Amino acid sequence: MKKVIAFIACVFFLCLSNIPAGLAVEKHGVELFTPQGTVKLIRQVNVRFTDPMIPFGDPRSQVDPFDITCPVSGSGRWADGNNWVYDFDADLPAGIVCEFKIRAGLKTLSGTELTGRSIFSFSTGGPAIVTSRPYEGGNIDEEQIFILTLDAEPDLDSIRQHAAFSIDGIDSPAGVKIIEGPAQDNLLRSVYPSRHVRDRQNTAAENKTRSSEILIQCRQRFPNDVKVNLVWGKGVRTRTGVATDQDQVLSFKTRKTFVAEFSCERENRQAGCIPFLPLTLNFSAPVS
Repeated sequence: MKKVIAFIACVFFLCLSNIPAGLAVEKHGVELFTPQGTVKLIRQVNVRFTDPMIPFGDPRSQVDPFDITCPVSGSGRWADGNNWVYDFDADLPAGIVCEFKIRAGLKTLSGTELTGRSIFSFSTGGPAIVTSRPYEGGNIDEEQIFILTLDAEPDLDSIRQHAAFSIDGIDSPAGVKIIEGPAQDNLLRSVYPSRHVRDRQNTAAENKTRSSEILIQCRQRFPNDVKVNLVWGKGVRTRTGVATDQDQVLSFKTRKTFVAEFSCERENRQAGCIPFLPLTLNFSAPVS
């Protein structure tokens, strides 16, 4: 009985393997679309179709195969009959969401209707920290103020909600406060004396550039000689509402406890200082 069942199974699979290719369901549409999901520093979209869409060099190739919804401009072109490329005018900043939808009625060069997926999208994600001052891995003081340069204009409330400091030896994360207004300007002047700090009457474009740099501080004093992580958390948003989808962590270490040490030349350990030789005071950190 087992031999009979095995024989029938073999015949069944042999029959399936000999089905003409023309009877299989064929896909006519987009074979590859990139980028997708969340991607930084996007400048170009590449699309490959399963079938030729235009005769190479045909004037019709100037017609884009997609309806595009995107706040940043660009232009499309056919690289060949199957491949279409869309170039943005500049690298996309964070906080951008773009959607590409196949035009209604679009067909292959042979006149075949397109099947499969018709809508594709991507995002440049929420605001990320590009640089920090002090730099990651550096030593910080107990009340350190951090200057963060971001790749997009942030929503400040979302920073207060989703950014925090984790401190070795302390179980709960510590919240952040944002330094704004005249205090921010004064601090930036002291750190970058050669930079012209714009006042608040500037144009919207100038304010947008300036707002990509923010100053934050922990809501509590750091202990000495411990590891501190700045956790730029999932959920920090741009002004356009696009949020980060994962944590970004920068690590630092606080300086050791401040110590002043006195020394002088002595005739022996029990003797007093020799009065006509220098007396020395050494500090563990710079003092004003």
